Amino acid sequence: MPANNTLPLTILADLTDSQIAEAARAAGEPEWLVERREAAWRFFAESLPPIWKRTDLSKFRSEQIAVPLAPQGTAVQWDATLDGRGVVFTTLAAALHDHEALVKQYLGTAIDPLGHKFNALHAALWQDGVFLYVPKNVAVELPLQAIFTLADGSHSTFPHNLIIAERGASVTFIEEFTSLDAEDQILASPATEIFVGDNATVRFVSAQTWGKSVYHIGAQRARLGRDGTIEWIGLNLGGQLQHVEAEATLEGNGSRVDWVAATFADGTQSLLTAPMVRHVGTNAESHLNFKTVVDDSGYSTFDGMVKIDHSGQGTNSPWKSTLFILARPRAATRSRGCRSTQTMSRPAMHRQAARSRKSSCSICSRAASSALMRFT
Repeated sequence: MPANNTLPLTILADLTDSQIAEAARAAGEPEWLVERREAAWRFFAESLPPIWKRTDLSKFRSEQIAVPLAPQGTAVQWDATLDGRGVVFTTLAAALHDHEALVKQYLGTAIDPLGHKFNALHAALWQDGVFLYVPKNVAVELPLQAIFTLADGSHSTFPHNLIIAERGASVTFIEEFTSLDAEDQILASPATEIFVGDNATVRFVSAQTWGKSVYHIGAQRARLGRDGTIEWIGLNLGGQLQHVEAEATLEGNGSRVDWVAATFADGTQSLLTAPMVRHVGTNAESHLNFKTVVDDSGYSTFDGMVKIDHSGQGTNSPWKSTLFILARPRAATRSRGCRSTQTMSRPAMHRQAARSRKSSCSICSRAASSALMRFT
């Protein structure tokens, strides 16, 4: 879908819940979604900004952001022959009309729309984004891709991706955020919710290559069923500032996440990734390998956490993070931890490496432990 060059824009400070509801109804959205948007906007308007220790929003002028009340355009690349196998890959706006029951069932059930002020802003204003549905036991060989950019003159974008792989399905989904450099401040507030069914496999690639002046503040969360697997690749290169809260929740027994990510920050960039893995099911595994490169005065943060619930027996969670410093960085930080509330049948191994220096520890092995361990 091409970008719309005549978007109606409203300054964030002047926007009201009635305007949001009016635009949603004009687009033919169902009443349940209109009500969700209104509730999210009221939460946004009434709540304070979140306190993030490692993300500096002091220069972010949110009240001056012009927001679109219509889609900017989502470029979708896929094999049309998959339609005959029951695969659905379309814009989320179109899916609201053609697959409303599925959208209503899953939308907002992985990422809490009222989790904090920015989540609520996204829930109130999302327009673009894709809906991907893969039926039971269907394997999609070719990767499916969605590319998000900015319409001419736009200063914000709020895409929402909803990915559903039913039992025994497999699929690769690639999301890319890209734009040219801009002089004025731009807000990109994306969200991606992924549902991996029992014995299903999702390969998820997220690439962020925004131009200068973009504030990329987003959320990603995957929920996995029994023996479900997600292979997650993250690439973070662009923008002025990034704060991405990403989570894999291993709900099903035997579920697994293999997570690899790379971040490169230079100039005055400040890029943060906050991955979290929550072990709920038994014998679940999380394998993470994050690499960070900083140059000049770039600032990059990897702020990770493993949480192991009482039910998460047999957890295996090896982590590795590597930091490369190219030249006189202003700062580059790493912070990781693990919280456990039960007895581990196998200790979770937590490793980190900085250049050639390595340290390792065995975490969360005490019965009913509630200890929080930080490594910086």
